[in-house]
Amino acid sequence: MRLEEIQEQYKQVLGLLKEHRLKEAFELMQTMAQACGNYPLLQELEGMQTAYGYMLQYMQQGMNDPEREKLYHSLLTQAFNLADQLHLTLQEDLSSQYYFTLRKQLKHQSSNLPKLLSTLESFADCLSLYELLHDEQKLQQDLKVHEEALGQLFKQTWVNSRWSTSERDAAYKFLSSELITANDLSLFVSAVTMSLMTCFDEGKMLWLIEAFYHKDNNVKVRAWVGFLLVTHLQSERIALYPGIQARLSLIQEEQPSFDSNLNAVYIQLLRSQDTERINKTMNEEIVPEVMKNIQNRKQKPLEESDVEMNPEWIFDLDPKLNNKMRKLGELQQEGGDINMGMFSMMKRFPFFEHIQNWFYPYEPHHTEVIKAMSDTPEKEKKVGLLLMQLGMLCDSDCYSTVFMMKQMSEEQRQMVFHHLLPEDLRELTEEAASERYADYAQSPALICKYYIQDLYRFFKLYPLKAEFHDIFKDDLMLHENPILKPLLYQAAYIRQVADFLFKTEKFELALNIYLDLERFKAADKDVLQRIGYCYERVKKDYASASYYYNLANDIAPESTWTLRRLATCYRHRGLFEKAKNCYQELMMIEPENLSYSYNLGACLIELGEFDEALQCFYKMDLEEEDNIKAWRGIVWCCFRSGKLDKAQQYNEKIIALQPDANDWLNAGHVAWCKGNLSQAVAYYRQGSLAASSPFAFRKLFQQDYQLLRQKGISKTDFILMLDLV
Repeated sequence: MRLEEIQEQYKQVLGLLKEHRLKEAFELMQTMAQACGNYPLLQELEGMQTAYGYMLQYMQQGMNDPEREKLYHSLLTQAFNLADQLHLTLQEDLSSQYYFTLRKQLKHQSSNLPKLLSTLESFADCLSLYELLHDEQKLQQDLKVHEEALGQLFKQTWVNSRWSTSERDAAYKFLSSELITANDLSLFVSAVTMSLMTCFDEGKMLWLIEAFYHKDNNVKVRAWVGFLLVTHLQSERIALYPGIQARLSLIQEEQPSFDSNLNAVYIQLLRSQDTERINKTMNEEIVPEVMKNIQNRKQKPLEESDVEMNPEWIFDLDPKLNNKMRKLGELQQEGGDINMGMFSMMKRFPFFEHIQNWFYPYEPHHTEVIKAMSDTPEKEKKVGLLLMQLGMLCDSDCYSTVFMMKQMSEEQRQMVFHHLLPEDLRELTEEAASERYADYAQSPALICKYYIQDLYRFFKLYPLKAEFHDIFKDDLMLHENPILKPLLYQAAYIRQVADFLFKTEKFELALNIYLDLERFKAADKDVLQRIGYCYERVKKDYASASYYYNLANDIAPESTWTLRRLATCYRHRGLFEKAKNCYQELMMIEPENLSYSYNLGACLIELGEFDEALQCFYKMDLEEEDNIKAWRGIVWCCFRSGKLDKAQQYNEKIIALQPDANDWLNAGHVAWCKGNLSQAVAYYRQGSLAASSPFAFRKLFQQDYQLLRQKGISKTDFILMLDLV
């Protein structure tokens, strides 16, 4: 059987089970089980078929079985689980993926979680003994044993598709152990998450939920993240287990902040999907601007009389760059990942060849870290350790930084440390200050941010990333997930989601949530404005946009932003009287704003109120020198109202300054209507040269045909003029 056939059969079985067509699903699974040659799985299937056959037989005989529904549900969940096992087992001998290679390697090794727990629990004693005896050789041996146990723990857990009862019991001992370190238990949580993302197992899911109660924030936060990711992927399977949903209901009662914690994780997952856009901004805007700024400073000769500025103030010299850097700082403050681009090239160290190391929290006692820091002076080593503890980088980037330092000269390292720890942060080296910041680094919000960044780096940069489903490419609208909806679909939470989506310009997704908020009667002025904006910008639905802008204006009158958008929508809809009213109101609020005068004049022109429009344009001309927009408005109003001398006067001012094709066209119209035919031809020909093409100018000219006819130009003369031009 080929891999493609296995995938197709598995897909068919899942489809049949989702439609509750058990009999047909069993028949197809029989074919898979026979091809698999796995006797225990075949025996399990036969037992299920027998039980189902008896159920059908009893029903046919009219026997009343109060347990029938419960038994049917049990057979359905067992069938899903068995389909998973058959699917994985069939792929073991055919697939070259690392997951299946590892499954084959570990197939005949029983998972010895109790032994691994014992080994990991002894780690703290090993470190204490080292502090007492300073036996480097013994420490290296103990660390190697510890790291090998971690590797086994991660790999065995990851490829174990279904825990046995004894394995499940052993796993719970990890959670209750007082001796295992938080780092080691955190790795175990990640391994369980990765296993569940590959193949659903009720035992592991309940274990992950139990980890919500752990006292250590690292363990707890990783469990939250894992729960959301697994639920996103395995929602239909979880729905088959009432026990899981009952457990979630209990947690909501026992932990009042559980919903808000999950929502915070959800927002951070959405932020992670903005990483590519942030990297693009870094690579295409900020880095080139920085390099250009530096180059300009190098090229500019320094006169003796000049007072040289500190190069560290370089950003203050360029307001444009300064604004970009400020925006970048805001993104980082909000939880955006600005380091991905810089560190993406630093994941090629041998350390990252081992899958478990992508998930292991930064550990200064890791043998690879010790080796990398062996030649580092004690002071720099202390500063480096401090930086890692302060939560300035995610764990993966901490390891990258250490290994990168190993390749630098002492002078380069000192420069880097000086850059990372400027004078205003020197106080952090003091014990009390470092403890304060270490506490901050252990906050759930920061742990969540950096753990998700670690996951993002794994799915984007791991050498075998193509073998994994990149969850960060998914549509992570978790508040719509049927399992998560009772937890996350609350007005306050979905408002945060909508605001983030809006800020990152995912307007269609944001619009759907904002409309829900309106239906919940939870829409304030900002929500109504944003609904209007989404309709206007994305949907081009100006009627709906006008409706919501009006609602926003009712709540908060005299908002210049709302009135401007409302006026624009009215103009798109041809409702120039309403647009005129908006601009008149805007002029009362901000009489000095000349753009309102111009737009009001444009509306009055559309309404045929040329004298009133002229007053708007004269005001602009009076208050701002060489305002060519005002001159164009005056020319058009004077031409339309028959004031040809005044139109000619302003035409000449425009032509002397910065004329475009339309200006030459209007000048030609005025000259023609005044009877100056040769001058009109000259102007029109200039307009044809200024246009993008003669055809484009001809099209502009033809649009004014009716207007020129009203001014007394005959149809024949119009046609002849086109040919003259």
